Amino acid sequence: MTYFWEILSFVGRNMVYMFTNTQFLLITAVVFFLVHGQYKKIHFREKRMFGFARGNPLLDTIESFGYGLIGGFLATFLFFLLGVSLTEAGILYLWLGAILLMLIHPRFLCFSYSGGILSVSSIIFGFPKIDVVAVMALVSILHLVEASLIWIHGEKKASPVYLKHKSGRIVGGFMMQKFWPLPFIALAYTVASLSMVEEGIMMPNWWPIVKPEVVIPEGMGLVYFLIPVMAALGYSDFSVTMQPQEKCNQTALHLGLFSILLLGLALLADRFNSLAILPALFAPLGHEFVIYLGNKREAKEEPIYVSNQSGVMILDVFPNSPADKMGLRSGDIIKSVNGVEVYNSRDFLFQMTPWLIDPVLEVENQLEGTKRHAVSFRGKVPPIGIIPVPEYNRGAYIQIKEGRLISWIKNIFRRKKR
Repeated sequence: MTYFWEILSFVGRNMVYMFTNTQFLLITAVVFFLVHGQYKKIHFREKRMFGFARGNPLLDTIESFGYGLIGGFLATFLFFLLGVSLTEAGILYLWLGAILLMLIHPRFLCFSYSGGILSVSSIIFGFPKIDVVAVMALVSILHLVEASLIWIHGEKKASPVYLKHKSGRIVGGFMMQKFWPLPFIALAYTVASLSMVEEGIMMPNWWPIVKPEVVIPEGMGLVYFLIPVMAALGYSDFSVTMQPQEKCNQTALHLGLFSILLLGLALLADRFNSLAILPALFAPLGHEFVIYLGNKREAKEEPIYVSNQSGVMILDVFPNSPADKMGLRSGDIIKSVNGVEVYNSRDFLFQMTPWLIDPVLEVENQLEGTKRHAVSFRGKVPPIGIIPVPEYNRGAYIQIKEGRLISWIKNIFRRKKR
């Protein structure tokens, strides 16, 4: 237990020290700027679709950076606890592989795919020369951190969007897009005389759990040193058949289980080298299965944010608007205004005239099975501040496109069938 607290204290001190390094602060500023640019795109899209944005890009970036600090501390602790070293993890190969795979489809910009392919190549062909166990442990830790961040932050401020469903209808949904700057401390090692070490922590004999593949000469030992790393994690998903929080919880659960299983296979391969092929294959295949599970319900179930011609269904509510203060929320269906039934947005706008004062709305929420009245006591309310679900297949919408290479391959097969 003493070692545990020493490591925890050591990690905390060095994470604070990390931000006193001028070079690291410069890298942090660059990543912060890039993440801020992504949130500006999200807010621009919302403003283009609905007239005004729902938040502030700078505040959203600062919030994401705060959650990234939590994720970075978790990643650092897991790296230290397991003794995962980046010395032979082939980080450069991983990035190059991920960038090449991104040309096939943007979602392949992930270490699960590049790490798995490179590990299989290393096992079969001996190139590139990487420590497969360290690579798989690295991938599993980063995905475990990602799952944790999706669970606690993924559904916050999900963007309302109009999407074209496979049935041809335009339906309402939510796009979850998050970008987390992830500052953490990684380990690297060198072989040196232990007498040269001036300060540090003497670790117990069972550490590291993930043992590096290196021959240690007599009288020498492994000396680990710290490397500050700034990475970035991203999460992008759509929710049409379920509410954003439910979708994020489901994704976090599946991704977390995948990470734990991958880490277990990596530790098993660390004990039995002949089993190294298992985590190498499981990394890309298991990640594909996680995506399949996430898309399965979206493909089979019916959308929940659709117009039913029996009221005005709310897709989302703008913060601090009259609708927000009246307690209206996503999934509510406005059935009447001051006792006058409304069947669509046109009826609703006709009843919500500029001279209407303190309206009483009859509201039903089929998702929760509740009925209630929403009352305004603030005089005139237009604009009320709601985003209705799309009606009559009108309005701008987002269409999910495949990667260029995948579309090109599919077109070739279609031509052959003809």
